[in-house]
Amino acid sequence: MNETPSTPRCVTLDIAAAVARITLDRPQSMNAFNREQRELFREALLAADADDTVRAIVITGRGKAFCAGQDQHESAAMDAAGSAARIDSYLELYEVFRALRKPVIARINGVAAGAGLQIALMSDLRIASTQARFGMTEFKVGSAAIVGSALLWPIIGEAAMKRLVLLAEIVPAGPSLELGLVHEVVEDERLDERVAEVCALIAGWSPTSVAITKAWWKEMGDELFVKACAAARRGHAANFASGAYSEGARKFTERKRA
Repeated sequence: MNETPSTPRCVTLDIAAAVARITLDRPQSMNAFNREQRELFREALLAADADDTVRAIVITGRGKAFCAGQDQHESAAMDAAGSAARIDSYLELYEVFRALRKPVIARINGVAAGAGLQIALMSDLRIASTQARFGMTEFKVGSAAIVGSALLWPIIGEAAMKRLVLLAEIVPAGPSLELGLVHEVVEDERLDERVAEVCALIAGWSPTSVAITKAWWKEMGDELFVKACAAARRGHAANFASGAYSEGARKFTERKRA
């Protein structure tokens, strides 16, 4: 497996046997997104999708987490302009993600929360280890769950979405499978084997047929996504102006230091 030389360390892109594997590589922060990682993740997605040898894209995290969401140390230091730019960067990343021509498999090795869960939800298949855990935990840091709610609703339904958001629960792998958050749960030691099996199967399909189908899937969800983006820009600006998000992020980082 050859690592792309230009890919910096906090996001790695490896391509081998028709599979591009993108790894979020900030294990010391549970792979939580900061600005650099968001930008590099977007670049890795575009590079993988543009490579004609690639038939499937696998996303995972190094260490014990898939992705714990937004880096709250970054959030706590933001001003209004920085907060608005952060929302725009996420929405631009999600637009890239939704337009990918290649199937995306989330290899979920640990916690997937907040923005990390959103990345998993946008993936075409979610294969989780028994060690995986899931949560839409925005309220714990004073944020609003706008895009997350929009992504959850079509997958697990209104009632389950509202419970997950309002209680900010962390749900283990087994119950997540029952909810429909993931497609499969396998023992941790079998995770790579099962992901490889799925990728090998997908690699045999016509890439044109897959790309056409994925474009239609995107079109089916466009109306809700566009509304969610508008609501996110409007709602997060109001939430930041209220002071709720900055205060929530600050308290979260203080708890982590304690």
